[in-house]
Amino acid sequence: MKTSIHNSSLFQKVRKKLGDLGIKPASRLLVGVSGGVDSMVLLAIMKELNFNPTAAHVNFQLRDKESDEDASLVRSWCREQNIPYLEYVADTKQYAAIHKLNTQSAARDIRYDWWKELVKNESFDWVATAHHQDDSMETFFLNLLRGTGIKGLRGIPVRRDYFIRPMIDISRNEIESFAKTYHIPHRTDRSNDSDDYQRNRIRHHLIPQLLELNPDFSAVMMSEKKRIELEWEAWDDTYQTWQRNNLLPDAGGWNIKVEPSGYAFLLKWLEEKSFPWSLSYDFITSSLADSGKVLIHDPFRLSRTSDGFYFEATELFHPVLIDSPGTFQIGDHKLTIEVIPGNMFSIDSDPDIEFADLHNVSWPLEVTSIVVGDYFQPIGMHGKNKKIQDYLVDLKLEQHEKNKVMVLRSKEHIIWLVGKRLDERVKVNSGVKEIYRLSFK
Repeated sequence: MKTSIHNSSLFQKVRKKLGDLGIKPASRLLVGVSGGVDSMVLLAIMKELNFNPTAAHVNFQLRDKESDEDASLVRSWCREQNIPYLEYVADTKQYAAIHKLNTQSAARDIRYDWWKELVKNESFDWVATAHHQDDSMETFFLNLLRGTGIKGLRGIPVRRDYFIRPMIDISRNEIESFAKTYHIPHRTDRSNDSDDYQRNRIRHHLIPQLLELNPDFSAVMMSEKKRIELEWEAWDDTYQTWQRNNLLPDAGGWNIKVEPSGYAFLLKWLEEKSFPWSLSYDFITSSLADSGKVLIHDPFRLSRTSDGFYFEATELFHPVLIDSPGTFQIGDHKLTIEVIPGNMFSIDSDPDIEFADLHNVSWPLEVTSIVVGDYFQPIGMHGKNKKIQDYLVDLKLEQHEKNKVMVLRSKEHIIWLVGKRLDERVKVNSGVKEIYRLSFK
């Protein structure tokens, strides 16, 4: 029987795929085994290839007695074949409730988290899963319906990090035929026959209709998958280069330099930061979106600038109350207010250092963001009021720069537009014995 298995087409395909992936028999290989036909066939072939696999089975406790029978089958067969066996029992429904996930997503997270833990703690080199051609086609349509872009339309990749799918180019029919011919024991999950899940509806209804339209649809689909994968890799390489050249870290955010030809890359980057693609597309391509316009999708904000965009977190700044001189943490800055002799006053060119007349400052003070309607009397304007928003416009600041400006206020009025301009009413007069030195670093 061994010779006939080795001569089978499926066996040869898996062996070649493992060779293409560079997987050596000496590698420590973990195989995810559910007890279904796909994973049992994969485990049997790995055994025949002398890869010394370890079987990893998760009992999700979703089908009562049937779940236990799945585990029993895998455990018993591994004992017969002298295959190391690991089992994890999970309360999937409880996990789903705690993490607010549907059952399928919860089960996926549970098994992948366990596999990753085994790789880390038990030093496995690879995790092999039994995903096959039909799974990849179904994933293509699932992602098409969700809207995932080119990356999602690749279906299931043959390799991702240390996860490998040696049967990804093999059809479900071929796997089932192999199991029947070589008497590979397996169990059938009855939930696969239900139309309660979207993947099953695609499998039972959409793909059969496509096969009616084109009997060679499966072959065409897998050819297109390879084409998409190849084109994605080339696109992704260019995307990585674009990121290095066009995303410039700046003051806790990113200055983004981009021409319309690079919008596809910007849209992909924003999508990775949780922005819905269509929302970002409408904003960045709008002819009405002038400099200063802002798109907010918590916890981030995208601002249009004069030569591109600025991306930053939308963390709210909480006012800081100050009731005496000292040093205070203001975000990632430190504000220091200290009393110094009046004769130490000097005109400092550093905008983050100012001097105020001790007698003209009333406590307590507060550091806040700018409030709509705020005004002050910029030093040098002889007591004339100026709206802060107008003052910042005169400085030709981008919107994201305006968002970061803070003010130091007393109960009566604003003392300092921090880092920009002192208020006329607290300027140092000649002859005072003590003054305040204000520093923002």
